[in-house]
Amino acid sequence: MDLKVWNPCAALTMKQSSNVPTFLSKMWTLVEETHTNEIITWKQNGQSFLVLDEQGFAKEILPKYFKHNNMANFVRQLNMYGFRKERDGPVEFQHPYFKQGQDDLLENIKRKIVQFIVTLVQNNQLVSLKHKRPLL
Repeated sequence: MDLKVWNPCAALTMKQSSNVPTFLSKMWTLVEETHTNEIITWKQNGQSFLVLDEQGFAKEILPKYFKHNNMANFVRQLNMYGFRKERDGPVEFQHPYFKQGQDDLLENIKRKIVQFIVTLVQNNQLVSLKHKRPLL
């Protein structure tokens, strides 16, 4: 299978704001593009995506779209953004804001550590690790 390399210009056609992380933009483009459907595609209901061929994904797609070919690293990155791996059937990942045809939702996806810090700041619970006192 001849796979195209991710084209940042294609991602610019998304209705997204500039605060969507590159990882999520690449993921969106990758799942949306039809030339990768034999390996990675939207689930029929559009609420999650499937990795149909893990070995092909790691060998052919990851190094072209990302800086590695390690499936475990890819899954770890998805986990940091709050994606859930479904248990049954082929490898399936779901996130409430990663849905087919709704790229405007991507800006709502935040890395877990960032969301954790924001929550601490909002609750005035962020403490200095050096002084163990509130920073605000």
